[in-house]
Amino acid sequence: MISRRTFLASLTAGVAAIALTGCQIDTRTPIRVSQILEVAKSGVLSPVAAAITGQFITPAWCQDEAVMAAQTIATPAVPVQVQGCAAGGPTGAIGTFQMATNLVKTDGGQTDQAILANVLGTDNARFAVFQHKKHSRELLSVGLFLNIPQLQADQAKLMAMPVYKRGKYDGNVTFTFTVDILNDTDKPANFYLTDVDAGGDLPSDEAILTIPAGGQDTVTLDAQTQTTLGTRGWVNFMSMIIK
Repeated sequence: MISRRTFLASLTAGVAAIALTGCQIDTRTPIRVSQILEVAKSGVLSPVAAAITGQFITPAWCQDEAVMAAQTIATPAVPVQVQGCAAGGPTGAIGTFQMATNLVKTDGGQTDQAILANVLGTDNARFAVFQHKKHSRELLSVGLFLNIPQLQADQAKLMAMPVYKRGKYDGNVTFTFTVDILNDTDKPANFYLTDVDAGGDLPSDEAILTIPAGGQDTVTLDAQTQTTLGTRGWVNFMSMIIK
């Protein structure tokens, strides 16, 4: 499902790996409408920054585990920075992070492996703009893409560290992946959502999200879509109506 009130995401590679350090990980990534249109038109990648929060047992555990996680999963192309750890939340402490990645354009591929290779390159996480498979002239999709094998390798590396063993980390983590859509154009922007619960609306197989000029709204992956993300490596967040 996609929720317009509660938010995410990514997705994103650093997001999934940072989740190794806590029991609840929430990621929120702002993407502008003009940014989507420009990347689709020019093919030039555009930076996006995901704000990530994670719950930890104590601020001290947050500092130790978060720094190790960031150092393990960060790359020159996708840096992950620990911004702070403070008391709070149901588990004792909340850690905040920022992960820098990119929104790129892709023409896809014949297989999931080819699609991921085309989008990710040497990165572990990216968002991508692509023509909708069934309605290429009407819909412009935005998806989240992750290097799952590399994330699994990072997870194994982190779980072998003494600090994680002492913390009795059991691998059980709850995620939310969200994107804030900011309409910075002078016209309303319409997005096509499939199998969603939009705001206070009833669940629906098809829904249209309209964001007025200067407005914003959110989309969040549901559990089923997150499962697809974890097995396939990519999912579609939303499709912008461009006809």
